[in-house]
Amino acid sequence: MIRLGITKEYKIPNDFRTPFTPEQSRRINNSQDFNIVCEKSELRCYNNKEYLENNIQLVDDLNECDIIFGIKEVPIEKLISRKTYFMFSHTIKEQEQNRNLLKKIIEKKIRLIDYECLTYKNQRIIAFGKYAGIAGAYNTIIAYGIKNNLFNLKRLNQYKDTEDLYNFTSSFNIKAPIKILIIGDGRVARGAVELLEAFNIKRVSNDDYKVKNFISPVYCQLSVKDYVRKKDHKDFKQEEYFNFPEEFESNYDQFSSKTDILINAAYWDPKSPKLFEEDDLNKSFRAKIIGDISCDIDGAIPCTKIASTIAEPFFDYCISSKKIDKPFSKVENITIMSIDNLPSELPRDSSRYFGEILIQRILPLFKNDEDGIIEGATITKDGILTENYKYLKNYIS
Repeated sequence: MIRLGITKEYKIPNDFRTPFTPEQSRRINNSQDFNIVCEKSELRCYNNKEYLENNIQLVDDLNECDIIFGIKEVPIEKLISRKTYFMFSHTIKEQEQNRNLLKKIIEKKIRLIDYECLTYKNQRIIAFGKYAGIAGAYNTIIAYGIKNNLFNLKRLNQYKDTEDLYNFTSSFNIKAPIKILIIGDGRVARGAVELLEAFNIKRVSNDDYKVKNFISPVYCQLSVKDYVRKKDHKDFKQEEYFNFPEEFESNYDQFSSKTDILINAAYWDPKSPKLFEEDDLNKSFRAKIIGDISCDIDGAIPCTKIASTIAEPFFDYCISSKKIDKPFSKVENITIMSIDNLPSELPRDSSRYFGEILIQRILPLFKNDEDGIIEGATITKDGILTENYKYLKNYIS
């Protein structure tokens, strides 16, 4: 029997999610293949009592476990040698802040499996994307209401869950004739669309968005072919873009003067073009509210200079100085929402969703992984980088 453990989340700002809910943990223990225990936590969205009520053992440490499941990065001092860890390690893009974490993981001969790298036929199997989209879009609407002195919505932690949230949005009318642009068509973007439609905001076509005026709020959603083009202006081919992103440039300028609220929900590769440049903001750029759900620092949205937090979700970007400012401090500033742990604002919903995918798609792979899904997501093993991740060698040297 494989011994599983749910780790306490240590990262600051606090993350309240869990990879398995109490009810899911009970179902795991009812199987013949696994036994799961839970490290005590006073912050988890499901409290210790709920795990005990489902006959899940609470422990002070996970030393006896074979595989440890968490959400965010585990602090270096909490890593246990020679264990298998599942987490979002935030190392595969060579993120500077986690260089020492990956070094220590290798030193301790830990097998690191990154949720982000669990793929089947080049598609991610598991992610919190939908809930990032919902939370990010909602916070962006909050920012619009505050900046324009129109309304001041409750924060997400004041709703019990998404059902409670949607009971509110269905009866709340946003009366301003604003145009909202969603960048991306993946899980995150679909979550953002779900939230906007819960507010009864209507979808319009790309062409209508660019040329028509409306008397009520509308949104338009762009896929990559709509906002990126080849530098030589030849026909767009998505496979080419993903393989050779440096051969492409942004085509966003056709939307920049039409957009009141910009929601970025697209994956971005550092080799890809930015959606716009900082110097473009002095031209016909209209949006004064940006929800950068993807939150790549100085990435597709170059004025995303920092990740904001659930406690302080917004900051202003001053166009003239190109520096950040206090939120809502000047009407001419762009107000940005760039929370990097958005699903934690809907922790019970997102945890249920996440854990169900783990149970249905990932745990069975420990018995039969003929497609090599676990191996493909294994970044380190036995004190070395695995073959797919040898490119990280210089990053940790």
